[in-house]
Amino acid sequence: MFVRDLGGVAAIFAISMLASAALNRVSGRPMALIYQSPEQRLSAELSRLVDTPPIYPSEVPTIELAEFRKQVENASALILDARSASFYEQAHVPGALNLARDEFAHDYQALKDRLDTFRDKPIVVYCTGGSCRDSRLVAAALISLGFSDVKVFAGGWDEWTQAGLPTETAKK
Repeated sequence: MFVRDLGGVAAIFAISMLASAALNRVSGRPMALIYQSPEQRLSAELSRLVDTPPIYPSEVPTIELAEFRKQVENASALILDARSASFYEQAHVPGALNLARDEFAHDYQALKDRLDTFRDKPIVVYCTGGSCRDSRLVAAALISLGFSDVKVFAGGWDEWTQAGLPTETAKK
């Protein structure tokens, strides 16, 4: 009796695994079956957009709060928020567009027309700040896509809000 029940459970398990693998395979956004770091996931998304190898995120120049604030206030650069959409919608730097690292290919396609007008103009990317690498990854991806004047505000959202500077929420 126990062996027959165990065999039934094993059969249900095997059928479930095969069905979920098949559904995952045909899904528009399949889930990776093997862990990939954020860098590997972004590199895979980037390879769908361009054939050149991405540059290293450590090669992206950074700016400090004073310069970032001036660019935001003067609207002299395109400001990109690399945080997830849920954080962007809660609040972001005024005028920033959301180009999230975790949805890079999708967000890039949605913003492509606007981004293309900034191919040779200043772009500044930020994320949470501190140890957040998303802004560097997004900036490196943009440089790989041919954007020539991309910088990172390393202090990010944390430094911006700690300085008591203005924020805005996503318009619904």
